[in-house]
Amino acid sequence: MNEIAEGVLHITDLEGYDHMLYLFAMSAPFLWKDYKKIILLATAFTVGHSLTLLASAAGWFAFSSTVIEMLISVSIALTALLNFIWNKPQVSWWNYTITVGFGLIHGMGFSSYFKMMFDQSESWILKLLFFNIGIEVGQLLIIGVIVLLGFLATSVVKVPSSTWSRIVAGLAFVVSCYLIIDKI
Repeated sequence: MNEIAEGVLHITDLEGYDHMLYLFAMSAPFLWKDYKKIILLATAFTVGHSLTLLASAAGWFAFSSTVIEMLISVSIALTALLNFIWNKPQVSWWNYTITVGFGLIHGMGFSSYFKMMFDQSESWILKLLFFNIGIEVGQLLIIGVIVLLGFLATSVVKVPSSTWSRIVAGLAFVVSCYLIIDKI
């Protein structure tokens, strides 16, 4: 069960803040009352992340870390931009599809570390399952903080929800653009 802790630590590690930034961008239009929608989106992200880790651990794919790091930053920027423009807490099949796709990309960024973390002679499939459970738990903790901040901003400080959503999406977009420029 150490893998669950590893998964939580992976997603909450401040040095790997790109996952948190993606969750921040993804959560921008959602408020406390939308918690079921955001949990489903986070799970879609984990599904994509898990599929890539599974494929990598099985040796089916190898990824260029330089390209993947750029794609991760681009996925954050696109998510933030879409949420800034639409500014609605809607969830549809295309939201899930895009989120799974971005989860695939983010999983690629972690795949080489995952392969080093576990010996191939071990039961890596079970370890991968527990690791991804840890990622999901970590994501839910992060989303809980984001939603709590949104609740405080909109209920206590009385920032209009559409303004809060645009502030969150705008901040995520600016930071992700910085990351893109930094990787060029």
